[in-house]
Amino acid sequence: MAIKIAHQNIFNDPINGIRYKKMFMNEASLAGKLRHPHIVSVFDAGTEGDMHYIVMDYVQGHTLKKHCTSDALLPMDDVVEIVFKCCNALDYAYRQGLIHRDIKPANLLTTGETDVRISDFGTALLADSELTQVIDAVGTPSYMSPEQIGGQEVTQQADIYSLGVVMYQLLTGKLPFAGSNQYELIRKISKEPPIPLESVRTDIPSEIQDIVYRCLQKKAQERYPTWSQMARDLAKVHEQLELSTTDVSDTRKFNILKNLHFFRNFTDVELWEVLRISKWHTFPAGKRLLREGKIGSSFFILATGNARIMKNDSLLGMIESGQCFGEMSYIHSQKKTRSASVISNSSVMVIKVIADALQESTGQLQTKFNKELLQTLAERLEKTSLMASAL
Repeated sequence: MAIKIAHQNIFNDPINGIRYKKMFMNEASLAGKLRHPHIVSVFDAGTEGDMHYIVMDYVQGHTLKKHCTSDALLPMDDVVEIVFKCCNALDYAYRQGLIHRDIKPANLLTTGETDVRISDFGTALLADSELTQVIDAVGTPSYMSPEQIGGQEVTQQADIYSLGVVMYQLLTGKLPFAGSNQYELIRKISKEPPIPLESVRTDIPSEIQDIVYRCLQKKAQERYPTWSQMARDLAKVHEQLELSTTDVSDTRKFNILKNLHFFRNFTDVELWEVLRISKWHTFPAGKRLLREGKIGSSFFILATGNARIMKNDSLLGMIESGQCFGEMSYIHSQKKTRSASVISNSSVMVIKVIADALQESTGQLQTKFNKELLQTLAERLEKTSLMASAL
């Protein structure tokens, strides 16, 4: 856990005290409301004497500010994946009625690779809150949208703009607008086009440039209308970048899960949790994925390809992508001997759901899995009964 503390003397500041207090109350009001793997959770908030505190996740790592210089840039595909995860998290927050309003590298925490958590919702606009909002030009000028600087109505497009600035900086180590003073900076953000990406870094694909430029449009209506549309473009670009590696990225895994029949009723938040409790492997055709007589407790879901179920060299059935196998051990809550073998017919990608990790996950996620597994058993029982009746 991490504890953020604000002393009463901060709120007593004659110039900014009221504003600081509103921002602190905004963040404190989120206790227990946001539960997303890419958002720092707020667990509790309260007052003790003249000390006000907020209890939240402790993220052991650093902010993305570390990777905003030309000598410490992340791989391009990692940048795309990080921004993709931020899109999903901010879409979730927006659906809860929140607009962050201060997206910048210093508020994006990472424990390494592409794991990212969005923090500091103190400046957030809560659409359904009775709290008096901080509606002036909050945020950090370099990352603020033109309408935010101008004190106009702020929508999710303001956060989309800010994330575009972050993406620009993570790709180049530079900001899209630079000024010798704050007045010049604000004028450029409001009136001038950004410094062309290609003039700062020549190897950025045009598809990535298009995403950044769309985020940085001066008019909010010319940016992405929704987070999901931006995430979809990022996923397409990431798939192209990923062709040069054999590793399966979180971005690709997430999009595979969204399209599998087994996970059709899972929310995005639950799908991210599935990634945390699973392992992914690829195998060639003819590989024995599950061996008859072997003891195990985890179960598997076929992400791509197809396989056959064999018992004593006899074909029992087929498994297509989106279907599970080896689930009886999990259903019985104990390690059991596998009753049949599963062999790949083609190259396959297999998701291994770790039983122990699933049993320690949220009750809601376990309920979703149990429902799908029971439905699978019912369908198999019905199919077996029809085959038996035909004999």
